[in-house]
Amino acid sequence: MLTRTGGRTSLRRARTTAGCISSGAGAAGSPSHLMKNGRTGIRLVAALCLLAALAACGGEESQTEPSYRDGDGDGFFSKAGCGTIADCDDRNPSVNFEGQEGPYGDPSCSDGLDNDCDGLIDRDDPPCQTGDFNVIVVGWDGVQRDRFYECLNRQAPECPDGLPHITELSGGVFWNNTTTNGFTATKPGWAQILSGYDAEVTGIVSNKIYRALPEGYSIFEKVKAFYGAENIRTIFLAGKFGNTGGACSGTDEEASQPYCKTKQKIDFFENGLFLEPMVGEKALSLIEQYRDQRLFALIHFAQPDDIGHVCGENCPLYAASLVVLDDWLGKIVDKLRDLGIYEKTLLYVVSDHGFDEGKWNHRNAPFTPLATNDPAVMRSGDRKDIAPTLLERFGIPRRAVGGLPPLEGYSLYSIPPVPCVGEGDAVLDYPGAPVCCEGLTKIGLDKPEPNFQICFPPTGGSNEDSGYCTRCGDALCLAPENKCNCPQDCD
Repeated sequence: MLTRTGGRTSLRRARTTAGCISSGAGAAGSPSHLMKNGRTGIRLVAALCLLAALAACGGEESQTEPSYRDGDGDGFFSKAGCGTIADCDDRNPSVNFEGQEGPYGDPSCSDGLDNDCDGLIDRDDPPCQTGDFNVIVVGWDGVQRDRFYECLNRQAPECPDGLPHITELSGGVFWNNTTTNGFTATKPGWAQILSGYDAEVTGIVSNKIYRALPEGYSIFEKVKAFYGAENIRTIFLAGKFGNTGGACSGTDEEASQPYCKTKQKIDFFENGLFLEPMVGEKALSLIEQYRDQRLFALIHFAQPDDIGHVCGENCPLYAASLVVLDDWLGKIVDKLRDLGIYEKTLLYVVSDHGFDEGKWNHRNAPFTPLATNDPAVMRSGDRKDIAPTLLERFGIPRRAVGGLPPLEGYSLYSIPPVPCVGEGDAVLDYPGAPVCCEGLTKIGLDKPEPNFQICFPPTGGSNEDSGYCTRCGDALCLAPENKCNCPQDCD
């Protein structure tokens, strides 16, 4: 049985496949990353490079074919291959999917070009619409999507009035947020939301395996670098302690908490507040303090996650905590209105992971809700899509900037411009979403538990049909295939 570790987007794989055997690139997810797995060797590395080059698109053309050209030398080709993105203007190297459009007042907002190839030009693109705005991420930790909708729709006795404040905020429009890469846990969840990078890049794998988020990777640092440190204020306010911690262990980055480096660039950082009133009252005070300045803030509440670990997802207190969180959301909105800044403040209510149905944990809980008053959001998405959305709102491109890697996800302002989803990548369940490329089949998000040799199907998202595009059934066990979602290849 052949096994592959890692797994990156087809976009990056298409760019690196041609030279992967000779270059020996060592990035996580590239073929040479297989050397970290004792069950594989150099011959498998070479074989997989060849396999990727010849078969990544299920028999369709790859971008190594002569019919593909990169006329402007920007790394994007004149047409898209399987799972890859076409250049919408192959004559202009500054116009491509990783191009910059915005912020407000930038020449890119008035040049008549679709600089980032998202189908939106100049003032139709969100970052070009206004220069005076705030962004607040309101974190509800561990919200299972099904339980959320039960409470929202007054089907839970603990929620007789539903969730009126989040309903008002969103105009009654809610989106699905699904985790397809990484553990459904607090440390990797918030690290991915606040950076846009997968665990292979950040090193924040689980609540037990983690390190400091590399310098410059967070949204907090990027908005400071983009606007200037004195032109935007940042707040990191968290209910949890270690899992959202910023403690440093001397110079040992691998022993430090995730936000050890990040907090040094944040104007106000405090975690471990635990109770909703402590988080909420502090948030109201800080919003008033920074009322006259551009703001990017995280306001993180520890519930309902903590309650779920004590009495389970079906516990009445779990649903009741959603009502409490909704009340605090209402107070935050009221404060913004009292200060006269609500109309220029975009709020995004997100969660890092869901909860296993009827359980006390979240071993495989990828399904959460997403609510916002941002009218430009037009689809459901992946947990890793949140950071690209927020950064695009600020006018910051997802491409590699200043030596930092490009972001993993796609902005929720448009459907990813790929003709289909390539091998090993996630396919999401929402209207108009790209489907698996020809020759690939969709498998589930099921995960094995190595310690107990049992399988955990994803729960908490009724009727959700997201998965991975693979060649399950070809006798090769290639990630993200595993013994639970592709037993014929991986048992």
